Amino acid sequence: MKPPKTASSVVLLAILGFVLLPPATIFAQSAGSEIDLDALFGDETVVEQEAPKEPLPNPVASLVKTEGVRIGGSFSGSLATALTWNNLWDGSSGILDPETRVLSAALGSTIFFDARPGEDFRVYGSAKTSWPFYRSVGSIEVPSIDIFELFADVALDDKVFIRFGKSTVKWGVGYFWSPADVINLEPINIFDAEAQREGPISLRIHIPQLGSQNNFYMYAILDKSNVDFETTALAAKAEFLLGAYEIGIGGYYRYDTAERGMLTLTGPVGPFDFFGEAMISRGTAKTFVESIQTTLPYSITLSNQDDNREDLFFSASVGFLYSNSNEKTSFLAQYFFNGEGYGPFKREALITDGKAAIFNAGGPESLIGQGLSSALAGLLLGSGQHYAAVNLSKGEAIWEDLSVSILALANLSDFSGIIKPSATWSVSDNFSINASPTFVFGPEDGEYSFLAGGPKTTFTLGAKLSGAF
Repeated sequence: MKPPKTASSVVLLAILGFVLLPPATIFAQSAGSEIDLDALFGDETVVEQEAPKEPLPNPVASLVKTEGVRIGGSFSGSLATALTWNNLWDGSSGILDPETRVLSAALGSTIFFDARPGEDFRVYGSAKTSWPFYRSVGSIEVPSIDIFELFADVALDDKVFIRFGKSTVKWGVGYFWSPADVINLEPINIFDAEAQREGPISLRIHIPQLGSQNNFYMYAILDKSNVDFETTALAAKAEFLLGAYEIGIGGYYRYDTAERGMLTLTGPVGPFDFFGEAMISRGTAKTFVESIQTTLPYSITLSNQDDNREDLFFSASVGFLYSNSNEKTSFLAQYFFNGEGYGPFKREALITDGKAAIFNAGGPESLIGQGLSSALAGLLLGSGQHYAAVNLSKGEAIWEDLSVSILALANLSDFSGIIKPSATWSVSDNFSINASPTFVFGPEDGEYSFLAGGPKTTFTLGAKLSGAF
């Protein structure tokens, strides 16, 4: 059902008035990076097309070939206010007196072109820009425009498909974590898991096995800042369909960094869609903290790639997705074993030494203490070995245009985490209002509680206008 029009108009005006109040927090998402996990589980739209009255001589060629160039893009603008309470649950923060109030805004757009002048050739590119639209390069302000993708595809006799350029590479199958994805330049943003990630410049050769759904891929991946033989990575992947299950096997090699092997598996298990992946590497590109000196000169000893060159690191993840389109309900859960995290005893010892060094340096307010606090935050980020995330979403809740969801994320190594319920009212196809509290929990030296500055509570209310063209 829909709310009465007069009531919804009053609610809309009241909400918009609240959005424009001054407010927020360190966990308030900027309007352009709001958590929108409903998109992750949305039903795929199926458009039925009328079959042609006469058979086409080459239906595949007619599908991929277009006259001219297709141009399009997307727009997103949002305004949000966030209120943060440092210690709401112990009574030291008044419910009517939050410690911080932040107003945030985001505005951005993506433009793309898709040219298919022939049956065997395609060129695609996309560029992104976002407010404030300029950035500093030295003393000069230049437009903030990023080439996100630019590549060309060519087909050789419909048997070999070659792509060269900058594009996202899809290797892993995980939603919140993907240890098997060893190619893309940025990790998954857990709070925006469906966002497309930046990929490298690469040469890809795709050879499908005719008469089957098996595929073979080979890659040459160029370094972003130093194109050379020694900095060029080689990778290969094979995908096999065995019954209802798809298996992926791949390997990655680069002269000056860790070699990696990966394995993925997806398929149905009863009413669930199962996904799992694993990665093993010889050596790691991660820099580890080896020790922290607790007295002057408060030095921090770091490892380098050579120190771990012969060590093996294993990471893995498993999860499942349940979706019921009739009930507009979905549930996703994933576990991640981080092989590049610290063991529990090593991690505890480093945190103890880090806190002692901060105290001896005069506390986090002192200049040296601030630097040590930043170093400890860097140590804690991704330091655990066991993580889990779950997300439950429900569309058409209470009324047709209201959807609700709840995301829970936890570091199981220190029992810190984040719980984020969310409610989104789709006022129209291109305008929505979102309300979302965020609860941070965990011990003082837990990963998420330390990075948040304590067990904070944040309430965010925002409005978003977006669409594709």
